Amino acid sequence: MFCKTQNRLYSYLSSVSIYRLVILTAFLSLFLNNSANANFESTDSSSTGSCPINHKMYYIGASAPTSTTAAPVVSTPLNWTAGNLSNTFTFNEASGSKIFKINFSSVIDLNSNYGGTPPFYGTLNGVTTSALNLVHNSPVSATSRTNHVMDVSINRPTSKVGYKIQDIDSVTNNTLTPYIEQVDVSANSGQLTYNSTYHTINANRNIVTGRKGLNCGTGGCTIDANWNYTLADIALNLKHNNTVSETNSPHAVGYSDFYFCLAPPKLIVKKALSSTRVNTNDQFEIVVSGGSVATNSFTTTGTGSTITNGTSATLTLAESTSYTITERVMNGTILGDIASYNATYTCNNATTGSATIMPSSAMTYNASAKTRSFTLSNVTYGDEITCTITNTPSTYTFSGIVFDDNGGITATQASATNADITNGIYANNSNYFNGVYNPTASETGISGSTVKLVNCANTSTIYGTQAVTGSGAAIGQYQISVSSNILNGNTSNLCLIEERTGSTYPLRTNDSSKTIAFSSSTYDYPNNNFGRVIAENVALVLRKYQYLNDCPSTLTYTSISETSTPNTGFSTATISNIEPGRCIAYKISATNRANVNIDNFIMRDTLQQKGVSGATVTSVLANPALSTIDYTASDNPVIGANGEVKTKTFVLGPRTKRDFYFNTRYGTTQ
Repeated sequence: MFCKTQNRLYSYLSSVSIYRLVILTAFLSLFLNNSANANFESTDSSSTGSCPINHKMYYIGASAPTSTTAAPVVSTPLNWTAGNLSNTFTFNEASGSKIFKINFSSVIDLNSNYGGTPPFYGTLNGVTTSALNLVHNSPVSATSRTNHVMDVSINRPTSKVGYKIQDIDSVTNNTLTPYIEQVDVSANSGQLTYNSTYHTINANRNIVTGRKGLNCGTGGCTIDANWNYTLADIALNLKHNNTVSETNSPHAVGYSDFYFCLAPPKLIVKKALSSTRVNTNDQFEIVVSGGSVATNSFTTTGTGSTITNGTSATLTLAESTSYTITERVMNGTILGDIASYNATYTCNNATTGSATIMPSSAMTYNASAKTRSFTLSNVTYGDEITCTITNTPSTYTFSGIVFDDNGGITATQASATNADITNGIYANNSNYFNGVYNPTASETGISGSTVKLVNCANTSTIYGTQAVTGSGAAIGQYQISVSSNILNGNTSNLCLIEERTGSTYPLRTNDSSKTIAFSSSTYDYPNNNFGRVIAENVALVLRKYQYLNDCPSTLTYTSISETSTPNTGFSTATISNIEPGRCIAYKISATNRANVNIDNFIMRDTLQQKGVSGATVTSVLANPALSTIDYTASDNPVIGANGEVKTKTFVLGPRTKRDFYFNTRYGTTQ
């Protein structure tokens, strides 16, 4: 500051505080947007004028703090060509140049009578020491004036930036006040210290104003400005204002002891999966080893193509140390083989201008350990490195289960003749014989089948096969894994075929072949399930009724009731002692008790013929004529002829019943 009394210049010395390094925990923060930028969070609580623990300081000034093992310091003198409005200070290192720039983007009311044209470097006796000085006039003004704006910027993301501000105060000449100085760092979330004797500070601690008329003594007005984590090339702004100007008198301010901090190199490792897992339970373990992080690891969670818990902690690395990032696959407690997955990785450094070489060679496969790894080296302070490992299955996997499609109907409950779809165990059972695996309905897998992956057009071309065995919860499950070179381009014509020998579970509930909707970018094809049931759980129940009649020219079949004896209505009871020449009408009920269609249904019944299968007489078709809705004349015998009665082709819908009728004349014994 300057104070004029009796035309004589009085000055006061403001000494520069010496820095102390305070060991406190700190980390970096940077926004994470699924990019190469690591999520380095800042909890910097270090004292003003020092770097967080283990962070490297770059100092510009005359009184550099002493380096320690925990906090190295690189320094360069503060120098300036008087009158220049900007200057750069470069720290040339093997890891890349660190550039600190000071720029005065706005300057007014300069006074060049006290040491040269501002800004200039030096010491103003009793005012500043080893500082970058600016002296301003104080023309009378009714409003506050911004004397200058100073910006500092660094070409690296920094964990902290700061400097000293010397001689912020006020003065009163007689009854007039030429200046009340103010510094404002609010534009970029800066922070300031203050001396409560000579200053006031706002609630956000980013604007300090001198107290009117109080002119401080040696060292009393020096305060600190600092900014925590800042991205590269961001101009950190300070405004120097004169809030009161009742008379013109020069005032000075000095800036010194500039510094910025770079954090030790940081690393985050991410895990990604571009398709589904080879095995349902596969998880990935990532281990970073080297230096002090030798025991660091994380294991993913998630299912299918979803990776959760797929990011490591923010790891602090050391310069001149090599680090190995290793991945392996785990299936529960069983060590899998990472060779089941192809792997790519990318490593990006959020710090521009770093000389750190990002690894570019392929990951190295260790056959004995069943792992892949790559090495990261040559890291340096300020590096913020994110490495992402992305896996895709190296094989195509086709899986499913062969299951008992009984809908929870046990073998002891099952009956091949139970046609009741209104009441009982087959009524309202949507899970029975529906072709869908329903484990919640107590459906379980069954062993004994074989599943093959084949060429649909030529099923003798087999790409993979598996006998379906298993035990417990895994019974009936199969999984066929085939590499892309085995498929050899035949991926548009793939089918899974289920086959079975022996007499158990003889009936299918869906097709024996499933066509695969194949895509080269889809590696997992689950839920290719095949349903079967025991013979007693057959879908179609046929029941034959007979009614003894006197061969009228017409019969209204639907008006004939079901009775216990064929003499009075349709009955399943046996006819005995039938008189030759009488007629027997038949009703055949076809009941589909399943939850799927029965396609291509044809009912056939061969009339008895003497000498065939023990028959002693021949029966012939009798009036009334066959229904044209159910029968085709060309496919059936004419009235009076023997042969096979055959219906048209029908689709029996799920849980439906259809009745078919015809009348026959019982032959005369010869």
